[in-house]
Amino acid sequence: MSVLEGRRVLLVEDESLVAMMVEDMLLDLGCEVVMAMRLDKALALARTETFDVAVLDVNLGEGRSYPIADILFERCTPFLFATGYGLKGLETAYRGVPVLQKPYQPEPLEHLLRGLLTGEIATHQGATCLPGACRCQGAETSSREFRADTIR
Repeated sequence: MSVLEGRRVLLVEDESLVAMMVEDMLLDLGCEVVMAMRLDKALALARTETFDVAVLDVNLGEGRSYPIADILFERCTPFLFATGYGLKGLETAYRGVPVLQKPYQPEPLEHLLRGLLTGEIATHQGATCLPGACRCQGAETSSREFRADTIR
């Protein structure tokens, strides 16, 4: 059984086609997905529901997902940010959070979620670095290399 099977994931993504694609990726990994496409709904879910892990799109229309991140920090829920801008798209205070570079790809998504759930990758507010386990390459992921953005 995979570490991801049966895990409850909060997915915050405001683009409907992207949200459906990522939801499918998460379902294929055996996750239970709760989706929010608006900041207000995501905030309510983060305050009232329990999740094993979360995937937060940084830019949500006119706003940012940082208030959701703050709630997840308080509740000790591991999460990652997803953005097309990499680390440069994050405010300095959030640069200790793992970043999934968009467009979403199944292998890096799975890698980061596994790392968050096993503790190999930590979500730390104000952290200065992520462990080296965030880099991977191999036959089980595919023939091409991918690397999660790390703090340098």
